[in-house]
Amino acid sequence: MEERNNRERIEWSYEHIKNLMEAMKITAEQAMSILKIPDADRTILSKRF
Repeated sequence: MEERNNRERIEWSYEHIKNLMEAMKITAEQAMSILKIPDADRTILSKRF
């Protein structure tokens, strides 16, 4: 159950980061900073961009 929640959180974060990047023309790192994504999640998400 916890693993599923983690996957869902990462997927949610990825979509929001992507939307913010497109709307504001910023980098993934900038979007993650604005959204205050935790460092552990940033490592996982950075691999997707």
